[in-house]
Amino acid sequence: MLRASALAAVLVLGLAPIGPARACGDGEAPTACDDPSPNGFASWMLGRVDHALAADKARALQDFTDGTRGFRTADTYVFCVGPDGIMSAHPNPILKGHDVRDLHDSTGNHFIRTMMETAKPGQISVIRYLFPKPGSTIEEPKTTYFTKAGDQTCAVGVYDADVAAPEAATADGRVAQLRQRLDGVIPTSARADWTAFLEALNAQGAEKATAIAQARRELTAAATALDKAGAPRKTGE
Repeated sequence: MLRASALAAVLVLGLAPIGPARACGDGEAPTACDDPSPNGFASWMLGRVDHALAADKARALQDFTDGTRGFRTADTYVFCVGPDGIMSAHPNPILKGHDVRDLHDSTGNHFIRTMMETAKPGQISVIRYLFPKPGSTIEEPKTTYFTKAGDQTCAVGVYDADVAAPEAATADGRVAQLRQRLDGVIPTSARADWTAFLEALNAQGAEKATAIAQARRELTAAATALDKAGAPRKTGE
């Protein structure tokens, strides 16, 4: 099992991001990434988890780990634990492939064990604990939504800080804040150049919005196809 020494390594090294982190609104998610409710983003992603595992378990677990096919956005990702307590999918290689039943936060909360014992098929449950963000070494309050999918306990977590300040938690939000601060300190002599820069940036944003809309349409079509592929066949088909 993942004991004290390995646990210390997790907290010291943090969760190193695998590949580029995707910001909310980049086309990966169909709903607001700051919506932590079971009927919002977490519910949507967990629904895709169930269908993906039913269609191709090995590929699905790899997709969860890699964050591909829409299974990661910003600091939100899917992780799964098998019936033997082995972390079968997680973006952090320190955790994936290890028995994590003893994993707990600084308060002694054995959240993995609790999730494994209480997860039920077709039902989204909620648990709170402390865990570092990807690339960080500091534990932060996190609310995780989990369910039973086949023989896997799978979950999607949302950090409280991202819910409290969702705009600041995204790349676009940070850029907006920076632009607002700079707008107040740009000298008069450079105001024309600054305005031209903002107009060019806005035009680029419009092109990005068009690309995002197209990506969302393609993602919706892919999800629909996956749902149909995972649906049980009728007798005689």
